[in-house]
Amino acid sequence: MFRSAWSGIAASVIGVVLAGCASTPREQAASRIDELTAARQLPRPGWPGDASSEAAAQKRTEELLAQLLTLERSLQLAFLRNPGIRTAYAELGIAQSDVIEASRLPNPTFGYSRLRPDGGGHSQITRGLSLPLADLLLLPARRRFARAEFENAQLTIGNALVDLASSVETAWFDYVSAKQVAEMRRAVSRAADAAAEFAQRSREAGNISARNLALELAAASEARIDAANAAADATRARLELAAVLGISVREKWDTANELPAPPGGDAEEGVLLETALRQRMDAMALRRNVALLEDALTLSRRWRFLGEVSVRYERESETDGARLSGPTLDLQLPIFNQGQGAVLRARSQLELAKAELATVELSIRNDVALALDRLAASRDIAEQYRTALIPQREAVVARTMEEYNFMLAGVFELLQAKREEFDAYQQYLEAVRDYWITRVELKRVAGGQLPGDEQSPKATLGVDEIIKPMPAEDHSQHQGMGANPKGDPPATQPESQKPSSPEHDAHSKPRE
Repeated sequence: MFRSAWSGIAASVIGVVLAGCASTPREQAASRIDELTAARQLPRPGWPGDASSEAAAQKRTEELLAQLLTLERSLQLAFLRNPGIRTAYAELGIAQSDVIEASRLPNPTFGYSRLRPDGGGHSQITRGLSLPLADLLLLPARRRFARAEFENAQLTIGNALVDLASSVETAWFDYVSAKQVAEMRRAVSRAADAAAEFAQRSREAGNISARNLALELAAASEARIDAANAAADATRARLELAAVLGISVREKWDTANELPAPPGGDAEEGVLLETALRQRMDAMALRRNVALLEDALTLSRRWRFLGEVSVRYERESETDGARLSGPTLDLQLPIFNQGQGAVLRARSQLELAKAELATVELSIRNDVALALDRLAASRDIAEQYRTALIPQREAVVARTMEEYNFMLAGVFELLQAKREEFDAYQQYLEAVRDYWITRVELKRVAGGQLPGDEQSPKATLGVDEIIKPMPAEDHSQHQGMGANPKGDPPATQPESQKPSSPEHDAHSKPRE
């Protein structure tokens, strides 16, 4: 009977050790993260570091950099090159090592002693092999906890990849908008320089006052400063995008040149909130952690009286030549410490995890509500520019052009109206940028895609469509306004020559 009991323990030990050898492969961990990102329509990063994967990543990087970086290509590039990917997967490897460690028993301890009597004679030799029994009993629970922690690590890394995608999208929208504004401001600066040159000639001919000349020279200087500031903003935005993509700002690459137009509508708050609570990976990790700590509390209560337990097999050679062998058991008696502290710690950790989960869920509810309100406000501001301010500024230019044609307004009044029209176009582009950045934040808060993300949005108005020649660029002239050596017509058409609706001319105002 005693021998059969030891055979059962030995079989359990062998089975547990062999089970511990079956560690979680890297490929399975990477596949799980790929599933998490693919479910949110993000690129599959894969586990970096292998020579074959490095070669494939380099080839794909070259293919992407050879094309204009759309938002989708930028995400693919970031998931290939961003150094944070390597950091995340290195942390995943550390978590995997914890699974391997938890799946194995401590190595057996071999003991040896040799005692020689003072008066001579045979020595007493003792040999022993011991194994911690408590660790053997708790090994399945330890392995289960380690695997749960490993799954939490996968969720944490998946959430970090969602944050990376949000950073890429924000930087992409910022850079495209900055490029458009910089291009517009360069065109406005060139027009202002032409207007200042025209004013200089008009002053030399005695047709304008010194005050009007000073105003135009100052306006040209302001336009050059605005163009320089816009170029600096574009450089800054390019640097930020390059950093998040994991590429050099000096490499030859560029993005698409136009911001996409806002989509038709947004999700309802209730639907979006339900989606966010379900698919936010940080909330998923916290829920898993709560379940894990509940299991740990049950385990602490069950094994609270279990202290250090070890089994040992000894073989002893006595001085008279006799040999003794057999098992021994070391059992820690729960007299002074009965595991009260361990139970209290497990209960407190569970309460802390539940509080953290409640905090995150409350934050998700508030963040979704706030982001939806901000998104609605951003959409309304962009629509006000598109449907109200821009048409009104265009109407001001058209009316001023008519008055200019009938010599009721001067060329400098027309130039000022045109500048204000350009300012409205820039503000519209920035409003569209702010809408998309707010939408990116809503996606991050929701933990995934939003309604309309699967559709390919139309491009907004390009700079070449909104920058039309200012009158002074063609040196337009009426009586009393100076010479017109070319005899060119006014550069801006009267309202009667413009299309009557956007359907007749897609370039008349920002496209929907």
